[in-house]
Amino acid sequence: MNSPLKNKLFICTRPKGQSDELNRLLEAAGAETIEMPLIEIQPTELSVQENNLIDKVEQFQWLIFTSPNGIRYFFEILKERGIGTLPKKLQIAVIGNKTERVLATFGYSPAFVNPGNTGKDFATAFIQKLKNNSPKPRILLALGNLARTTIQNELSEYAKCFRLDVYETVVPDSIDKKTIQLIQNNRYEMLIFTSPSAIQNFMKQTNDLPSEKIRLACIGETTALEARKQGIQPLVIAKDASAKGIVESIIHFYT
Repeated sequence: MNSPLKNKLFICTRPKGQSDELNRLLEAAGAETIEMPLIEIQPTELSVQENNLIDKVEQFQWLIFTSPNGIRYFFEILKERGIGTLPKKLQIAVIGNKTERVLATFGYSPAFVNPGNTGKDFATAFIQKLKNNSPKPRILLALGNLARTTIQNELSEYAKCFRLDVYETVVPDSIDKKTIQLIQNNRYEMLIFTSPSAIQNFMKQTNDLPSEKIRLACIGETTALEARKQGIQPLVIAKDASAKGIVESIIHFYT
C-alpha cells in the first residue's frame, strides 16, 4: 500500500466534530492524526432585524451560502421556526463544491456554484448573472459573524444585499496541553489550519512558543496570509479549500 505520510503526525485544528473527513484521508495516506480544536462554532442570537429577514424570506430572489456551516445553521433556524421549505422562486448560490454537497443533504440544488475559494472570486463570477436584472434583485447572505463584507460590497451596484449572521466563531476556554507539549518537543509533522481565527487563537495561547517550532499547512491564501502576519511561513498552502485539497497538497509536498 502506498503510504506517503507514514509515521508522520498531523495536528488538526478544526472545530470539534468537523475533522472526520480530513483525518480519514490523512490516515489513508499512512499518517497519524490528533485533534486540537482552536475554534468553536455555535448559533448566534438573532436580532429583531435579522428575525425580520427570516420572516420575509419570500421577498428575496437569491440566497447565498459561503460555507457548510452557514447552511447547517440557517436550516436549523428554519426548523426551529417550523418552516419546512423555502419559497420555490428563491434561487440559491454557493461557494465551493463541498458547500453544494452539504446543501444537497437538505434537499436543495444551487442555481449557481462558484468553484473558487474566496468571496472575491464568487462575486466576480456572480455579477455576470445580475448585470441585466432590473429592478435590482434582493439577496440574503447567510454567513458567520467573522465573514468579511467582500460579497455585499462587490454586489452592491447590482443588487440589494442583506446580511444574516447565522453562526458565530468563538475561542475555546483552553487547548490541550499534551498536544502543545508535542509541538514544543518537536514531535509532530505539521499543524493544519483552515481559518485565520484558528491561527490567531493558537498564537495567543502559545505566545512563548518559538516560531521555528511551528510548521503549518493552510487551506487557502486567506488563512496563509494570517500565518504570515503572525511571522510564520506555511509549508503547504492548498488552493482547493477542502479536506481532499489540503491532503493532496501535503502529499505533494513530501513527494
